[in-house]
Amino acid sequence: MRFKARVLPDKATLFQRVVSTVLQISKECVIHLTQTKMQFILAAEITEGGMQVWSGIASNCLFEDYAIESLNNNEIAFEISLDHLQRALKSGQDASEMLFKLVKKNGVPYLSFVIEKQGQQTMSIVQDVPISMLTQVQFSSYIEPHLPDPDVQIMMPPLKILRNVIDKMKNVGEYLSIWANMAGEIRFKVESDMVTIQTSYRNLDHPQIEGKSPPRVNPELEAEGKVRVKQFSKFLYSYQVLPNNVVCCIVEGKAVVIHILLDDLYMTYYIPMVVL
Repeated sequence: MRFKARVLPDKATLFQRVVSTVLQISKECVIHLTQTKMQFILAAEITEGGMQVWSGIASNCLFEDYAIESLNNNEIAFEISLDHLQRALKSGQDASEMLFKLVKKNGVPYLSFVIEKQGQQTMSIVQDVPISMLTQVQFSSYIEPHLPDPDVQIMMPPLKILRNVIDKMKNVGEYLSIWANMAGEIRFKVESDMVTIQTSYRNLDHPQIEGKSPPRVNPELEAEGKVRVKQFSKFLYSYQVLPNNVVCCIVEGKAVVIHILLDDLYMTYYIPMVVL
C-alpha cells in the first residue's frame, strides 16, 4: 500500500476550508482515496436521526504528483481526527511546498505531512497525523443514502447571510421548518410558545439537469419538513468553500438534502427530517 501527493500551492487554502467545514459536523471522519478523487465521509444511519456528509474533490484539482497503490483496486480508506488534520494543514500556511504521504512508524500508520517554508533559510516541518486503516470489508459498510427524487429542489440564498438569521433562530426553538415551492420561494421558520421567527426568500432559481431541456415545472408544487435547527446551522459553515451553487432538495418525510457545488468539489449534506 502506498500513497503520496503534493498539495498545489494555490489550493492549500481550499483544502483547509473543506476540512474546517466538515469539522463543524464531527471531529472524526473517514477519508477515502482513489486514483481520481479524495472523499470525506461522515456517515450515520439517517433513520436514527444522524446527519451525513459525503464530500469529494478531484485529485488533479487539489494535488500534483499524486500516486496511490493498493491491493484494493488502488483505493485506500482510513479514519482520521479532523482536529489533528486541521492543525497539520495550518502548519503549512505560507509553505512553499507541502507533501503528504502514508507512513508506518513502530507499526502505527500515519498521514505524514512534510512542509517546507522559505525565509532567510529553508525550514522543514514534519507533522504526523495518526490514522486507523479500514479494510475493504469495513469500508463497504459506508453507503451513501439512496432517497426518492425530491418533491422540490431550489437554489439557496447566500449562505453567509442565511447563517446570521439561523443563528438567531437557534435561541428560539429546537426545530426549523423549511418550506419551498417550484415558483422560486423558500421559507425558514422556528417557533416557541412565546416567539415565532420567519424569513422568506423569493425569485430563486431552480437547478436544471445538465444536457437536458428544462422540464415543464408546476409552480404550485411545494414541499415542507422539519429538521433540527442546530444540524441545519452546521451545514451553513460550508460558505467557507465559496461555492458556485447551493441546491436545497426537500424529500418529504425523509430528509433535506443540500448539494454544495464548486468546480471539481462537491459536498452533499443529508439532514434527516423530524416527525413530531
